[in-house]
Amino acid sequence: MNSADIREGFLRFFEGHDHLRLPSAPLLSPDRTLLFTAAGMVPLKQYYLGEVTPPSPRMTSDQKCIRTNDIERVGRTARHHTFFEMLGNFSIGDYFKDDAIAMALEFSTKVLGLPADRIWVTIYKEDLQTADIWQKVGIPRERIVPMGADDNFWTMGPVGPCGPCSELYIDRGVRHPGDEKQQMGDDGDRFLEYWNLVFTQFDRQSDGSLKPLARKNIDTGLGLERMTSIIEDTDTDFETDGFQPIIQTVADLSHQEYGRDPRVTARMKTIADHVRACTFLMAENLLPSNEKQGYVLRRLLRRSQALGRMIGIEGAFMGKVADTVIDLMKGPFPELLAEGERIKRDMAVEEQRFDHTLRDGLVEFTKAVEVVRQGGSDTLPGKTAFYLHDTMGFPVELTADLLRDAGIKLDREGFDALLNGQRHGGSESSGVEDVSRERTGYIKLRGTVGTSHFVGYESLSAEAVVTGVLKDGEPAGSAQVGDHIGLVLSSTSFYGEKGGQVGDTGIITTPGARFEVTDTKTPVEGLIIHEGVLVEGAIAAGDTARAEVDPERRKAIARAHTATHLLQAALRSIDPTVQQKGSKVMPDEFHFDFSFRGSLDADDRKAMEEKVMGFIMANVPVRTDVMPIEEARRTGALAFFGEKYGETVRVVAADGISKELCGGTHVTATGDIGFLHIRSIRSIGTDTKRIEASVGLGALREFWAYQEGVEQTAGILGCGPVPAEVMRAVQDLTDVVKEHDRRIEGLIAAATDRHVRDLIAQPATIKGQPVVVATFEDLTTEALRSAGDMAEQQLGNGVFIGMVAGGDGFSVVKVFGTAGATFSARAIFKTLTDKYGGKGGGNDRMCQGRIASLPTAEELEALLG
Repeated sequence: MNSADIREGFLRFFEGHDHLRLPSAPLLSPDRTLLFTAAGMVPLKQYYLGEVTPPSPRMTSDQKCIRTNDIERVGRTARHHTFFEMLGNFSIGDYFKDDAIAMALEFSTKVLGLPADRIWVTIYKEDLQTADIWQKVGIPRERIVPMGADDNFWTMGPVGPCGPCSELYIDRGVRHPGDEKQQMGDDGDRFLEYWNLVFTQFDRQSDGSLKPLARKNIDTGLGLERMTSIIEDTDTDFETDGFQPIIQTVADLSHQEYGRDPRVTARMKTIADHVRACTFLMAENLLPSNEKQGYVLRRLLRRSQALGRMIGIEGAFMGKVADTVIDLMKGPFPELLAEGERIKRDMAVEEQRFDHTLRDGLVEFTKAVEVVRQGGSDTLPGKTAFYLHDTMGFPVELTADLLRDAGIKLDREGFDALLNGQRHGGSESSGVEDVSRERTGYIKLRGTVGTSHFVGYESLSAEAVVTGVLKDGEPAGSAQVGDHIGLVLSSTSFYGEKGGQVGDTGIITTPGARFEVTDTKTPVEGLIIHEGVLVEGAIAAGDTARAEVDPERRKAIARAHTATHLLQAALRSIDPTVQQKGSKVMPDEFHFDFSFRGSLDADDRKAMEEKVMGFIMANVPVRTDVMPIEEARRTGALAFFGEKYGETVRVVAADGISKELCGGTHVTATGDIGFLHIRSIRSIGTDTKRIEASVGLGALREFWAYQEGVEQTAGILGCGPVPAEVMRAVQDLTDVVKEHDRRIEGLIAAATDRHVRDLIAQPATIKGQPVVVATFEDLTTEALRSAGDMAEQQLGNGVFIGMVAGGDGFSVVKVFGTAGATFSARAIFKTLTDKYGGKGGGNDRMCQGRIASLPTAEELEALLG
């Protein structure tokens, strides 16, 4: 039995127990509280929270997972991975502990063939019911081990669903010296956990109390890599059939043998793990960048590249490793094969980008280690690691890896302090916790005020009942004139902001009140909150109401939303790999973010506008169909990673142009859009572009504004109000200004020349070397460098320190001649920035950057003395 047999055997076993087999969800999690899908239950969270009805109360899956909290341990331990497969079976309000335990033991012994007398289990120490069930199915009490909450109590967050766990272990016997003394719970691999059963039975309240859930759930996770190691009887996961072909490719590229040198072996494992993870991430169109998921991908790629260099691999190599990953995993994950060529191409681009940085960083790292050793220390200072990270672009993770090999510690606390200072103390984790807490609060609110039936696709008005009045986000009995409140209705025609489309505005009236809706939100599925001001009367829960959406604004939003679909179709005609990364759809304007390598110039903008205008003038019908998501995908409808879709979806199609899964509102024909104008195309991150555009009346108003601007400019220039004449007049004026600037620069250069000569004539003397310290008014950065060159020509030996007054304090420090034996430009620059503030870089002969202030010659002598 190999990894493929285990994977398929698990899924078939639970299908045989009436579980619906689910496809793996994307690694890029649509959940705002997570960067990646890190467990099998993550894609099912909406079912556990009651947001969406599951397609079946019993489900099973083989879920692709990414975990990044232990990246630095990968390759150094037997079982830490970045990417892994989690097999799971799930019950939403169906079976509970008895059946979950019985099925887990049956699969372990009957399908996997594990000896029942070597299976041990842990339970939460207060969950004696689970202990009794394990005894009933045949596990003796002495092999049932109670554990504390840290090990055996699962929570989704500070509040919300939670419950005890029970973990299954296999006793692998005495395999290594010392195994005979090992106990359950000890470090070591004799007792190896392979399956976790989570019994979600409580709802943790804000005061910490546990309220029993009305519907109890089951969530389990069995790691495929670990179970394969158990079945194939290998010391680590890396010797299994799921890893060995990848590792062998790495070994062949390095011309070294796996298992001979422990350090080389650890690096081979890490490269195999990381490239496997990167291959799966890039199959979902993720590109390396400097933020969020893209940053993690870049970190894994660059770490792999550096480790490859350290074991002797030269040139681009990750594409070859990815080839093996694709060949090995294409069966259960055919998307790898479909995206294979693009994955390898994007990997090669990133390798090329990092190559120069890697080589320079290794040189600087070697120098830094030598300084530490010469100083008799065993620790690299945090500020040195930060310099490598911030100035050289050398990731701190690589620094830490290399230091371990050199037998030197890293002052990680010092590095983190500098990094946090640079980030102004920002904390992503606290934000994630806030989002999780907020979401849980909205789910509870929905349980109190109820859901709203959305009728806004068919009608812009709705008759309803007020089911909730909210003040500061909390239910209130009623509201009075002037109150800023939220209203929840039994039915509504108002679209709540989601999927990038802004919320509707309009009016809600009751027999005794008038409420102006300024925004509409959908914080969780089914909960639509109308925010605004009560302008007349009083309103209370139970009142009958009429909801009326502002029709012109809704039409303007629909024009913009359909236009994003047409624009995406135009973009994909240029590059079929383009993927939407986000959007904001507003009345008659939108932002559209997308993945794109390379540049887009004015000609590309015009070509896209022309393409979209062709779609608009074709005036083809825009049709919306509702169908199961799998049927939608079979029809070729675009669905994007990072978006959250239910089992039933809306497919919006402009005949022959585009077809996308979309829950937004749209026009009925492309001609309704009228006109599109792309305002700008700009980069918002590595390989990510943003298009800002206007449509319909918004585009017309922008055209009027441009026309008015041309007319006003023509009036100032005294020419005709047409672009050609304005351009000619501007060019004539520019030529005059350039001539004046040339003359002014000549006068400044002459004055600077005299100023520098005067300073050189009477330099200060520090440690026997002539030193010129000066601040210059109205000097360009290039002219300041020239002043340093002039000082070198006149003095021959010495130091020049110059600053441009005003602006950002651009400064140059230059050391020349025999002064280089006494002074270092790098050391002087650092001394000045440490005292006065600033930032820059360079070498021992010359540094430049920003210094907040310069000392007098006397003060400088004291600083350098």
